[in-house]
Parts: sequence; C-alpha cells; structure tokens
Amino acid sequence: MTRKKKIKQLAWREYLPLAATAAMWAVIVLAIGHADAARLLAAVTFVRGTQLMLRLATPTALKLRSKASRVVKRQAKRFSFRLQTLALITGLIVIALLVEGLKSIGQDQIAAYLPFLALGMPARHLRLADMKTASPYFRLALTCSGLVTATIAWAAGWDVTLFALAFGLREWIAYAVLRWWPREPRIPKQIVDQPLKFEEVAQYSVIFGRRLLTYRLSKTLLTVFGPFGNAAARTGRGLNWHSKLEPYIPHHLGGFIAFALGTLGAAAAFAIRSGEPAAMIVAAGLYQVSGAALNIVFLWKWLPDRGVNISLLYDDDDE
Repeated sequence: MTRKKKIKQLAWREYLPLAATAAMWAVIVLAIGHADAARLLAAVTFVRGTQLMLRLATPTALKLRSKASRVVKRQAKRFSFRLQTLALITGLIVIALLVEGLKSIGQDQIAAYLPFLALGMPARHLRLADMKTASPYFRLALTCSGLVTATIAWAAGWDVTLFALAFGLREWIAYAVLRWWPREPRIPKQIVDQPLKFEEVAQYSVIFGRRLLTYRLSKTLLTVFGPFGNAAARTGRGLNWHSKLEPYIPHHLGGFIAFALGTLGAAAAFAIRSGEPAAMIVAAGLYQVSGAALNIVFLWKWLPDRGVNISLLYDDDDE
C-alpha cells in the first residue's frame, strides 16, 4: 500500500470517526453537563466491554463462503445468526447483572443508562451475522449517526437518561446505512465450500482477539492524554502496529486468566472505593480490557500453536 493510500485510509477509518466522536461528546457535555456525560461514557464503555467479552468473528467465516454452494452459504448464515443470538442473550444477562451490581454500590444513574444502551446490542450482533454489513467504515457510520442522534436529543430537550437511548439508536442507524449502502465487500482469495462449525468461528475469534488486545490496552492507557492519546492509538491500529506486537504476547493461559481477573478486580475496586464519575470511567475502561482478555480465555482451546501462521482478511471494524 502506498503512503498516500495509507494516509487516506487513516483519514477515513480513524481521524474522521475521531472527529465525529469528539463533536458528539461536545454536544452531550453541553446538553447534560460534565458529570452526567462522564457517567454516560462509563455506561457506554461497560456495554462495549460486554460486547468484546462475547465477540465472535462470524463475518470472516461468512466471507470465506461467499462463493460457495447455495446450501453451504445458507447453512453458514443460519449458524452465524444462531451464534450471534446466543451471544446477544448472554450479553443481556451480563448487562442485567451489571445493572444490579451498580445499584448495589449506589451508581443508580449509570445503572439506569444501561437498559437504553442495550437496545442497540441486537443491531450489533445482527450486523456480525450479515456479511453485507462487514465494513472497515463501520466506526465512521457509527460515530456520525451518534453525532446526529445526540444533536437531535439536545434539540428536543431530552432528559439525561434518554441520551442513552440516542446511543442505542445510533447502532441501528449504522447497521441500516451499511446494510443498504451500495458497496461490494472484499472477498478473500480462498474459498471454503464446507458447512460452518463453531470450532472455525472460535479460531478466527481468538486470533483476532489476540491481535487487537494490544490496541485495546494501549487505547485504555493512552486515554489519560485525551484526544491526542486516542489519536495515537488509532494511528497505531491504522498502521497495523498491534498485529506486529501480537507475537510477543505470552502464549500462556494462566497469564491471560490472571490478567483478565486482575483488571476486573481493579475495575471493581475503583467503582466501590470511589464512585466518582472519573473513577467510574476508569473502572469501565478496565472492565473493557478485562472483557477483551476474557474473550481470549473463553476461546483459548481453539488458539493455534505459535508456529502456525494463519492469514485472514478482516474487513470489519469492532469499535
């Protein structure tokens, strides 16, 4: 890829969504104030962490069967839909547990946001079961739709809790845009004409989970630098640095379990001991990193050996 093309790709996939996100949160802060905006951000991050915990890379398996026989394509689509439905139900159960947990420590406002945010979860899982919506520009569609819904909520004078509904609606808008926008998805060279099984989806999921873990961790750590840290993390992902660092991540299940439980415990400690809006953002960020690590732990059985090189086309965005 030429340097000019890389810059153009970074602009469309990283910097424009970043600008839309900044504008969206500026609108939210103006509408509901810093403290409530921080609580809403924490709630959004809790939902995102739950989605990362249960993420399954079904779009890749569907793309590999894009030119397979009709019977195989139909089976793969139905099987992907069942897997994503199961992940959705599990995610909603986790969200319900988070609501009760947050209520128990006095975070009633964040707990009130979560059900509204969860309204967008079916759209996210439905998108992952539909090959036509796998796109590197999902984050651009998502952030722009978020800016639109937040602006409408501000103009309509919605109360604080209903701003979470705007976040749920943005998932459905982004899904609709990608579903019906005229675009030909990138098709991998290799074609698979065999029925889809869970083992295949699990292997793709754990491979991508490991590759993106360094990005998710660096993004969480760099948030202390505000928009500059976010831009640095997104630039690194756009240049595929996280994939280059992935081979240096330990291949030991015990280390991943300790890391996942450690970050989860740290998230609980921040939430319980402080409870201030800023502390809840930190707690939610740690929960998100823990969710990404737990996804790898759950699927560890299907992680290939270190010497096995599997090259996969991943024309999708997960943020």
